[in-house]
Amino acid sequence: MIGQIRTAGAEKFDALWRFYEDVCRAQEHDEYGPDWHLGVYPAAADLKARLAAGEILAGWKDGRLAAAMAVTAGEDEMYLGSPWPLEAAPDQIAVLHLFAVHPDFRGRGAALEMLAALFDRARARGFRAVHLDVAQGNLAAEKLYLKAGFAFAGTRRVHYDDLGDTTVRLFEYAL
Repeated sequence: MIGQIRTAGAEKFDALWRFYEDVCRAQEHDEYGPDWHLGVYPAAADLKARLAAGEILAGWKDGRLAAAMAVTAGEDEMYLGSPWPLEAAPDQIAVLHLFAVHPDFRGRGAALEMLAALFDRARARGFRAVHLDVAQGNLAAEKLYLKAGFAFAGTRRVHYDDLGDTTVRLFEYAL
């Protein structure tokens, strides 16, 4: 489905920003969604920093950005002390953030293709697991992650700048 999946560099900021504009705008019409607030999460400065660090994995189809995700190395501080199924040191964890498929490309397998590419890259870098959280109530995301092989690992209260204190559901993929 996706033509190319590759790490995006700083020169892709404009395309990435337009991508997240479209994704956030589409949330208004989605029954479920991440409830992101463009400018806060995702924020332009954060996206630029992630691009500069080589943390954005992007899927392109016919010259258009079809899917994107941020992948960071090391356990997220918000997750420390969570009851993860797999015992692994914090530096053995990759964390998935800001994963979305553009509304024009949904329902065609792009999400699973992107996750498979993430798993391959994470294994190659020596990670033992991928962690992520899903805002409680985002059933579409939960269904996707379970289908991709993630295990539910519990709930946790976290603080997000755009949502405030909120309950999230934690998921782990053992590599």
